Amino acid sequence: MRLKLAASALALALAACSQGSDISSPGTTTPTTPPGGGSDGGGDGGSGSAECPAAFTEGEAVAGLTTCNLSGTYLANVTLENIEGLAYRIDGRIDIGADTGADGNLAGGQGVTMTIDPGVTLFGESGSDYIVVNRGSQLVADGERAAPIVMTSADDLERQADSDASNDDGGDNISEWGGLVILGQAPINRCRDAATPGTVDCENLVEGVTNPEAVYGGDDSNDNSGILRYLQVRFAGFAINTAGNELNGITFAGVGNGTTVDYVQVHNNSDDGVEFFGGNVNVRHLVLTGNDDDSIDTDNGYQGSIQYALVTQRENGGDNIVEASSAGNGVTPLSNANISNFTFVGNRTNAFRLNTGTVGRYVNGVVNYGKECMRWQDSAGDGTTGFTAGSDPAFDSVLFDCDLGLTTSNSETATAEASVAAGTNNSTDVSDSLASQFFPGPNEQAVTPFDATTLSSFFEPVTYIGAFGPDESVTENWASGWSFAVFPEPECPSGTTDSGFDLQGQNVCQVSGILTDDVRLTRGNIYEIVGRVDVGIDVGADGSATDGDPAALTIESGVTMFGDEGEDYIVVNRGSQIFSNGTRENPVIMTSEADLTNSQVDAENAIGEWGGVVILGRAPINRCRDAATPGTVACENLVEGVTNPEAVYGGATADDDSGSIRFTQVRHAGFAINTAGNELNGITFAGVGTGTEVEYIQVHNNADDGVEFFGGGVNVKYLVLTGNDDDSIDTDNGYNGSIQYAIVVQRESGGDNIVEASSAGAGVTPLSNAKISNFTFVGNRTNAFRLNTGTVGRYVNGVVNYGKECMRWESSAGDATAGFTAGSDPAFDSILFDCDLGLTTSNSDTATAQASVDAGTNNSTTTASTLSSTFVNGSAESAVTVFDVTTISSDLDPVDYIGAVKDSSDTWWQGWSCGLEASDAC
Repeated sequence: MRLKLAASALALALAACSQGSDISSPGTTTPTTPPGGGSDGGGDGGSGSAECPAAFTEGEAVAGLTTCNLSGTYLANVTLENIEGLAYRIDGRIDIGADTGADGNLAGGQGVTMTIDPGVTLFGESGSDYIVVNRGSQLVADGERAAPIVMTSADDLERQADSDASNDDGGDNISEWGGLVILGQAPINRCRDAATPGTVDCENLVEGVTNPEAVYGGDDSNDNSGILRYLQVRFAGFAINTAGNELNGITFAGVGNGTTVDYVQVHNNSDDGVEFFGGNVNVRHLVLTGNDDDSIDTDNGYQGSIQYALVTQRENGGDNIVEASSAGNGVTPLSNANISNFTFVGNRTNAFRLNTGTVGRYVNGVVNYGKECMRWQDSAGDGTTGFTAGSDPAFDSVLFDCDLGLTTSNSETATAEASVAAGTNNSTDVSDSLASQFFPGPNEQAVTPFDATTLSSFFEPVTYIGAFGPDESVTENWASGWSFAVFPEPECPSGTTDSGFDLQGQNVCQVSGILTDDVRLTRGNIYEIVGRVDVGIDVGADGSATDGDPAALTIESGVTMFGDEGEDYIVVNRGSQIFSNGTRENPVIMTSEADLTNSQVDAENAIGEWGGVVILGRAPINRCRDAATPGTVACENLVEGVTNPEAVYGGATADDDSGSIRFTQVRHAGFAINTAGNELNGITFAGVGTGTEVEYIQVHNNADDGVEFFGGGVNVKYLVLTGNDDDSIDTDNGYNGSIQYAIVVQRESGGDNIVEASSAGAGVTPLSNAKISNFTFVGNRTNAFRLNTGTVGRYVNGVVNYGKECMRWESSAGDATAGFTAGSDPAFDSILFDCDLGLTTSNSDTATAQASVDAGTNNSTTTASTLSSTFVNGSAESAVTVFDVTTISSDLDPVDYIGAVKDSSDTWWQGWSCGLEASDAC
């Protein structure tokens, strides 16, 4: 844990003057308990005070612990009690029982049970120290979340006890003791003698385990080798003999499905994390971290299922995440593992190595890999070119994000690609949006999960891909509380600076200056926007500016950012991108320091407490700063007030891509950014193209407009605008995108128009011609619509409940001539207008406005709205005939209702936005 300096008066004074932040240092804090339940450090290595149970002899103390020796073969049931201050030494090879044979009748066999109580620690000191559970015997290692069972090394115990917290996770240490071998009587397909695979006569040996040999196999699929639950196996894999044979962390050899394996971790093993030699044991909640060879190895006819698997490799160690093999093509029982809900993260060899005869189904997974996703060897599956369902490895609902593509150069690439293509909902061209390395972001949540219960009744039904669900976080997830070194304390990521302060129990990392490298803001920290933050350097309208330098800012789900004054704002320059990867459960929040510190004098009316977000794109605009033809690459303009450097936007790339913004709140922004009093919009979209994805965004209590669109054609869905002090939606300079599903609610004491629509002039192309469908506008400030210079626009399937006039239709609107002209003037269809002071203001071109409404279909100006809960449709709204939005834009979804919210069961706005319900204030 990072230790904070004591808050001396001088330090506080300096902090108060630093970058405008008022956050104070928390002072000296107490280090956390080292990972894995070790002490706070300072152990003296002396003899322990605990006493061994009567059945065990006491050995030399390790790390201040009394040690009790385990040795030889146990031929009677034995229990390892949990006694505080005591650990059990694995002294050489430990055999649990004597092999009872494939059918349980081998002469001299003896089945016994070793029971390990929750919280017990066992350790070894060399490769000769390992445990073998023989056929017919059981290991019942049934830990608890708060008291996992730990099998580890003496060196690890010493590291946990010393005063150096930096070595608690073991770093790159591996091979510090042997490992755990479990031998069962379930069917296998690779026989050591001439026997029929899958029969009682088909047996094999675990390589390197001799005197006696480790024999496994049989024909009992329901074989029960005990319980492994809440178990850690750490730092194993030391060579067990002079031939250099290393053990896996846990070897499952012929283990049957009567065995329970749930909540198990293998950490920093020098061979595989877990290897399955045949059998059909099922596994849930598997954590594999830092293993030096393969993380999951399946072979010899393994037919079990694995659900919820988190695998991450060390930077300096690891081979494949999955290696899957078999005895040969078509040899039964097939090596046909089913693995669902996995998250694989690494950068070593491959995520998958698929070879001799393996089949396997891999579903509901996320693969984030720094090299190729897989090496598909020509011997995999049925060993023939071309994908054959049921005979070759198959994938469904897997998001593959591998830096070097799907397959290695020595793969059977055509077959691999055919397999992925044949599956449902696989993706190889979408980047992962994982937060804190492992937790689902919007891209993962967008994948339709595969019904794994169709593969095996063992699988639990799920609604997500990956190891973790959308409701889980670093502190609350199935792997927390019992695993080791999986979730290190967050550090400020590259491209940010540790402020030395905490807020809400999290590090405050500062983001400042010009970002010319990609920066990822990871979950677990809070981020301070210090001054103007530029993402990249402007590449120009055509992307060829000589000093241009594009970059990407990625914000993980659940991240909070804050500013403290108007000078704190974000500019995403042309050619650069922002990826605000919020989710419904964990939105991205951009807000003010006063909001986070609960120091707002009047939170309901708090506005203008930091700057805002400006996104600059290269899409066409119609208002040019120089003498240029509107809509061409030469037509550029500036965002007012943003200087040094200027915020230039515009170009001729209609599908320009400035990134994506999803499930994101921007709150309390709009502080004047300069002495001239220029206020920023909550989000400014300037020349932003259709390649940019924007959905589920909220701007709350901004001092200027909520969102403003200066040209471009970016489309927006699921828009919430609450309490903004000027216009809520402002369109200008040739904006011609689509907006669908918009809830807009004004504050009682702040706000101007809900929509202000303008253009560079009547008939100037590209026209300002926004298409807005399924909106509910509620307010009582100036007008619902102010339509002026040259704007056109289509407004359909809407509800307007307004305390004053519905609109101010200026004579300059549309084609700027009296009388309504379709295609040249603003138009309305299927709108329920319920405005207390009538359709238009006294200074409107009322005749043209009325003609527009009359020319549209199914508009009403005399029906009272029946909205409930402010914006939810009632009977009057439900009675309106709906306009077919697909006739005006393919970007709009077909709908069967007007307004933003169909009924009380339509809850798209819940869970990620704020302030729309009394119980969920911002």
